[in-house]
Amino acid sequence: MSSTTRATRPAPLVVRGRNRELAILEVVVREVRPAVVRGRAGVGVSTMLDEAARRAATEGVRVGRLRPRPWAGSALELIDDLEPMLAGRDKVLVVLDDAHLCDPAQRAEVVRRCQRSRAPLLVGAHGDVPEISEARDCTLVELGCLERAGVADLVGDALGEQLEGTSGLVSAYHRASAGNPGVLRAVLDDPDLRAEFAVAGAAADPTDHAPRLAHALTASVHRRLAALDPAALLAVGVSAVAGPLVPAGVVEDAVGPAPLARAVESGLLVHTPDGTPAFRHGAARCIVLEELPAAVHADVRRRLLDAAHAHGLTVVPDDVLTPG
Repeated sequence: MSSTTRATRPAPLVVRGRNRELAILEVVVREVRPAVVRGRAGVGVSTMLDEAARRAATEGVRVGRLRPRPWAGSALELIDDLEPMLAGRDKVLVVLDDAHLCDPAQRAEVVRRCQRSRAPLLVGAHGDVPEISEARDCTLVELGCLERAGVADLVGDALGEQLEGTSGLVSAYHRASAGNPGVLRAVLDDPDLRAEFAVAGAAADPTDHAPRLAHALTASVHRRLAALDPAALLAVGVSAVAGPLVPAGVVEDAVGPAPLARAVESGLLVHTPDGTPAFRHGAARCIVLEELPAAVHADVRRRLLDAAHAHGLTVVPDDVLTPG
């Protein structure tokens, strides 16, 4: 794998254990109202929005995807992106994911303009977005983690097997992930971890392995980090703080192309189609952010601010502005 490796566009994820929530979103779109899907990172907020948008498109609804701009040259860029979506006469569904990264005034303006244009609005967030969730006729969908049946379906899809929720293997995955789909997918994407979980699933009592399996993904990330040189390790930290929405070129300018290439070779990062480095799995990014030392965080902030200014960006995320 080299620094030119691109993340291939994945096939749409099969949504498991969310039939009730998806039915609610279908009603919201049909009735031309706003809705907020809220949940912790990894529970499948983005997957839910994608599936709801796919279903709306099959019914002939035009879908406009609004991308937050936590890195921007102007705070007005998000609204500038919205206006063309609302210009047509046909019905348009506006989808705004990661709305917690938007400025509160931007969120309020998005919902105001969508309501004025009678456009349904589906919003995803990992935190409170009261400017939208408290708007008139808005529906709030709280997304929790999967129950055993949902874990069985998700693991079964990955392994090509039909699994029962009572099986030892499903028990091992459920206990280790707490039903978080993002953690599950990160574990299932690692052949070594798959083998480890298979052993636990075949044990007479899988609960004996639960404490170790609960830290399996963290241990895997630590092993990859330990194999990196300091410059490549810094590149991972910069990518974690910058987030997946950083414009192409900012991270590379902050750390240099060679360290970034070595970080990609570790398997923790990939390049998105537009050239932006991003974590292969958001669950790994969360682990890195939780354990990033304060001194490293300070160096990361300085580098990212310098790179942002060089790119003419005046709007930057709070993680970059706020001391760690």
